[in-house]
Amino acid sequence: MSETVECSELPSELLQPIGKGLDTRIDILRFRGVCKPWRSAISCSDFIPRFPIKFPNPFPLPRRRRRRRLSWLALSHDEADHLHQQTTCLLHETILYRLTPSPSSDQGWLIKVEDCKMHLLDPHRERYESESDSPNILPNNFVLLDYDTVELTRVHTLEIQSLIPVGRVNKVVMFNDCHVFVVYGDGKLRHAKCGDESLTCLGEKDMEFDDVIVYEGQVYVVDRFGIVWWIKINDSTFDLVKFWNPCGSDCLKTQKHLVESDGTIYIVDKYLDREWRGRHYFCVVGFKVYKKNEWGGEWFLEESLGDRAFILRSDCSLSVSTREFFGYEGNCIYFTQQNQIHVFKLENNSITNADLNEDKVYIQTAL
Repeated sequence: MSETVECSELPSELLQPIGKGLDTRIDILRFRGVCKPWRSAISCSDFIPRFPIKFPNPFPLPRRRRRRRLSWLALSHDEADHLHQQTTCLLHETILYRLTPSPSSDQGWLIKVEDCKMHLLDPHRERYESESDSPNILPNNFVLLDYDTVELTRVHTLEIQSLIPVGRVNKVVMFNDCHVFVVYGDGKLRHAKCGDESLTCLGEKDMEFDDVIVYEGQVYVVDRFGIVWWIKINDSTFDLVKFWNPCGSDCLKTQKHLVESDGTIYIVDKYLDREWRGRHYFCVVGFKVYKKNEWGGEWFLEESLGDRAFILRSDCSLSVSTREFFGYEGNCIYFTQQNQIHVFKLENNSITNADLNEDKVYIQTAL
């Protein structure tokens, strides 16, 4: 009869190739949480993920005859060219998970994993001080192996390191693991494939887009008028096909978000106190939600989200059910404004402040 060996007694020569063959950071956290020998066998720095990857600069300098001298920076055209060449851009990927005490648990927590750290995305984290013994509170110290994780979505962002001022990126999505679509602060839509040297502008010059989403295996964008366009991807060309009729307001003081909820697509019209394009600071004054009619191309105003909550993050928009996640209230929209989390309640059109400005971070330890 073969002799049974405890997992903690397995040789490092066996553990290291196993650990280095893991695919995601959550797998690394689970591996390192088994026991101290396993934790010592591989470090987070040994994990070589695909991301971040080098990405072309989304803000190329305009031609000199169209460029205004950067006088307020006292830069000549040659100096600006030199600094621009030193600009670097990286494409990052973050994975959002649902973390539950067991596969049979009804409710869990929304987390994201970055750099071998878990970030708890709970808009009401102050209850962690007053209700620390409650079963709906994620303990400060826990063993990840005792919990079940389900991947929800993958989020992509651009990190731009530049010595000269650059514009603003509103949204980044990746499609089919190679196509990257970028919506800019001025409403422009551009595309690049991994490995390209530059981005290509999509749409007519006068078109302004607010958001982009991957929905049912296709890429869609919404413009400022609420028209949803399908990005038809051919071998090397892209066509914008008008897919759904406009909805919502075409006011310059609104910004539209695309949200998928329970298999249906929604447009969230965010009302602002001023025209937002080209500005970094504005105040949200309200929302309206429109749901796609399943039997036609029309939209209708949604009066209630039921038990679901919409989360409008700077890097993605998603919908969660209060029956499946702790910390969220149904029929609400959670959004960030000036690095603070706010809650809009559809039942009375009120906006409250969740008084949080950062995520709660967990560092997984071994047994």
